[in-house]
Amino acid sequence: MKSKLLLVMVIMLSFGTVHAQYENTTGGKQQANQKNQPRKAVSPLSKIYIGGNIGGGWSNTSAYFEISPIIGYRVTSALDAGTRLTYIYSKYTYYGVKTSYHDMGASIFMRYHFLKMLFLHAEFEELNTQYYPAGINDGKSRRWVSGLFLGGGIYRQMGMTFLHVGILYNVLDTQYSPYTNPVIRIGFGVGL
Repeated sequence: MKSKLLLVMVIMLSFGTVHAQYENTTGGKQQANQKNQPRKAVSPLSKIYIGGNIGGGWSNTSAYFEISPIIGYRVTSALDAGTRLTYIYSKYTYYGVKTSYHDMGASIFMRYHFLKMLFLHAEFEELNTQYYPAGINDGKSRRWVSGLFLGGGIYRQMGMTFLHVGILYNVLDTQYSPYTNPVIRIGFGVGL
């Protein structure tokens, strides 16, 4: 009985050894073949994506609408750089007087992706805004307002498309800025 059990164990171990040698040899050949195959060239256009942000809000005394198309470039798998154009329409009612504003501008941004679904965001913006100068009641003036937005958020890639939700803080906030800290952005995009 012991000899039959010993014989079965020897046969099983020998098949396992032969099988392991076969897997190692084949795996080695597959890796060698993969090294000899030329790599596919990555098109620079495949690193470009387009998208944007759409936002809005309202209250009893105010309302606004924002549209911000973006174009970006994947510098590496973790780092994006791009530009964003912005148009903001807003209207307010102060003590029964209604007024509306049209603000427009552009920005450059960088995003660093980590942990598959999180990102850090830095953006510099120049926005041309309308405002009423103090003491002048008959017209609006325009001024350039700088913004530096720092923050992060959640990023979700779904094939060629993506969705992101970010919370940003404008560290250059002034009385002329149309934003209120923190700035929450929900955006989308698609790779080319």
